[in-house]
Amino acid sequence: MSKVAVLGAGSFGTTLAIHLASAGHDTRLWGRDAAAMAQLGRSRENAKFLAGIHLPPEVKVHAELEAALDGAQFHLFVVPSQATRSVASQVRATGARGIPVCASKGLELGTLCRLSEVLVETLGDPAPVMLTGPSHAEEVARGIPTTVVAASADDERARVVQMLCSTARFRVYTNDDVVGCEYGGALKNVIAIAAGVADGLGFGDNTKGALLTRGLAEMSRLGEVMGAKRETFSGLTGMGDLIATWGSGSGGARILSTSSAPWSWWPRACTRRARPATWAPSAAWSCRSPSRCAHSSRDVIPRARSWRS
Repeated sequence: MSKVAVLGAGSFGTTLAIHLASAGHDTRLWGRDAAAMAQLGRSRENAKFLAGIHLPPEVKVHAELEAALDGAQFHLFVVPSQATRSVASQVRATGARGIPVCASKGLELGTLCRLSEVLVETLGDPAPVMLTGPSHAEEVARGIPTTVVAASADDERARVVQMLCSTARFRVYTNDDVVGCEYGGALKNVIAIAAGVADGLGFGDNTKGALLTRGLAEMSRLGEVMGAKRETFSGLTGMGDLIATWGSGSGGARILSTSSAPWSWWPRACTRRARPATWAPSAAWSCRSPSRCAHSSRDVIPRARSWRS
């Protein structure tokens, strides 16, 4: 049995806390809203983000970060991508030591840093583990078979996290291509939104098939430019996550992109939904920004190429 601090009490954070506790681990769930955490501790249900799913008694709910981190061997970050740096700074200030694992997706606005880069900079740990792949919270919470990837520059750490999280219905693979896994998880939202827009405009399966396949090709090319392996985008964190994100009838990308509201309203919709699309700001930034990444001397958006497969 391992001690795990799950940092972030949204839908996926709550789900992973339930999953890890059910797997026999000593699990603590932390959220920054003290009132909401107190209510969660009393009702044992995250009614806002995961209604109808009850927390097992093994999940200990904390509003104090130090208490959640006390003795934890793993620090699992499941906060919105734009809050990752802030929460990681708070963790470092406590002096707590543990293996950093991140199940959030996206890029940091302004710097365009990947979240593993944010953790490396903030925590001073050279090899955080990224837990990513097609994994809708409501499905994992209901025990629907799911497969994800533990990606890290440290193979041993990736295997440790694989063993920590794996169950009969939640399979974990390992991968050393952290760059590719993270860009797959961030860029697939852009393509999923475009495919949803095609649906909203009344286009057919031909258009959708073209968008998804050609979009995946563009994701792969961009990933290569940024140092990823092209084949990573054909796996769970590329194609798999893209299919799951676009195909979900309840997913944020599908709901937002098929809306009949004008596009000028769309960014506000990201935060007004009952379950906010926390990935949407970085997806919107990826759509529009050809700027340079803070950690690369190459353009994020490759120059135009001929139309080839």
